[in-house]
Amino acid sequence: MKKHQKVALGLLSTLVLLLTACGGGGDTDDSGGSSGGSANGENTLVVGMDSDLKTLDPAHGYEVYGNMVYYALYDNLYRTYDSSTPEPSLAEEHELDDSQTVHTFKLKKDVKFSSGNKLTSKDVAFSINRTKNLKSNTSHHTENVKSVETPDDQTVVITLNEPDAAFLVKLANNSFAVMDSEVVKEHGGTDAEDAATKDTAEEWLNQNSAGSGAYVLSEWKQNVEVVLDRNEEYWGDVKNDKVICKEIPDVNTQIQNLKQGDIDIALGVGVDNASQLKDQEGVELKNYTGTTTTFLLMNDDPEIGGPMADAKVQEAVRLAINYKELLEICGDKSVLPLNIVPEGFTGALEKETDYMDLDKAKKLMDEAGYKDGFDVKFTVANFDTEGMSWTTIGQKIKDDLSKIGINAKIETSEIGVVIDSYREGKEQFLMMHWHPDYMDINNQLAFLPGETVGERAKWTTDPSDGKISELQKTIETESDEDKRAAASKELQELLDKDMPYAMLVQHPKVLAYRSNLDGVNYYEVQKINFQDVAIK
Repeated sequence: MKKHQKVALGLLSTLVLLLTACGGGGDTDDSGGSSGGSANGENTLVVGMDSDLKTLDPAHGYEVYGNMVYYALYDNLYRTYDSSTPEPSLAEEHELDDSQTVHTFKLKKDVKFSSGNKLTSKDVAFSINRTKNLKSNTSHHTENVKSVETPDDQTVVITLNEPDAAFLVKLANNSFAVMDSEVVKEHGGTDAEDAATKDTAEEWLNQNSAGSGAYVLSEWKQNVEVVLDRNEEYWGDVKNDKVICKEIPDVNTQIQNLKQGDIDIALGVGVDNASQLKDQEGVELKNYTGTTTTFLLMNDDPEIGGPMADAKVQEAVRLAINYKELLEICGDKSVLPLNIVPEGFTGALEKETDYMDLDKAKKLMDEAGYKDGFDVKFTVANFDTEGMSWTTIGQKIKDDLSKIGINAKIETSEIGVVIDSYREGKEQFLMMHWHPDYMDINNQLAFLPGETVGERAKWTTDPSDGKISELQKTIETESDEDKRAAASKELQELLDKDMPYAMLVQHPKVLAYRSNLDGVNYYEVQKINFQDVAIK
């Protein structure tokens, strides 16, 4: 007889809504500028950002700021807020069988999409199967899904190929956003196995939404703004009527607009420029240690990477960087992860600030046959991570590498161009950042050989005679967190010796907002939970 784990989630779901709708914000202070978007005569929240949005179809989205919009437009079985603990949203009950592979969910009743259509289990099944069969940037999150069954309108049974310790956390990612299947099909969507070639709904979804979230999409002008209107069919509480996310690439412009009250929240402020807002009347600041990490990718294919594909050169690069100075540049609350596991995740290890060893780095360069060094193209996008310019970090890396004979010739380009080339595995040597899609170490395994980022680095072969793969399997499937932590630490120690990356800094986050807002909090997955923010 099978034993079941069963969690009654209805009461918890209600508590989550109450808790996340509270807190944040400062005292009312209308001095130093107008009251942000509300000055327009509407209950409108205006957010300044510099995003990398390339799509508003959650089944395609894989950008850092994507979930901020997807969480507003769509709902999931689970969500995450200020921790890695998944919290129920559309799910009211959950059962897991003894095999740890069959998840049964009971859905919240009487939920409607913005179209007025009732949300049922068939919409959950359609959404998961569509993401899986699109074979898009986010489809890998659904690869372990063997089947999705719908015994009745309120029941969803998801069977996995193998146990996944992070599955409920993954359900909070946009790849599992629940879409209105009828509406998506009407506009070219399909969940069939040939969806990768037959689905044409993305274009429509870039200008319309088909969700049950707190808002509906009014307009998206890429690189200009996203406009969201309150969803009158939404089942929960919404504290404002409209959200406008304005693309403001220049951080100083964001700061000036916040001071003047032209925007309510500035997402681009970093530790290096937050001083401009210190003691500013009408403005509040909150500091966080984020999970976004900048890293260097060295292409492991000799035909693309050239000398950067040599494991000894890759290690020399890691040893040549002055991490202590890098921390100083990136500011308070910056962290140095040893490699792929950021602080706050299972078994995370940190670098020592004196990790740099130029003598050893030069010896490795000599052993690799590059005693006299070499020139290499170094791709650095015109972009910021949490207010820190990539070109500033890139120049620091260039200076450090020059000390071991590597002449890194910086080539800049717009972020969209660089991301496309990076995803296609065409870059020889570049700087990139990584933000977790979901708050669990399993997300970081994308850096391993043959996985998402590994493929982009053309790193396809396990250099450890299968040990990396063995540790990966333990981390992915083990339910005992102590065993996962031990495997995580062993994996990081292995990677420290051989991987085509140099992990740089886990960046701090500064959240700046007008004092007349209540309920402002920063979350790693969705950034701002718009519906909780009230304009006083």
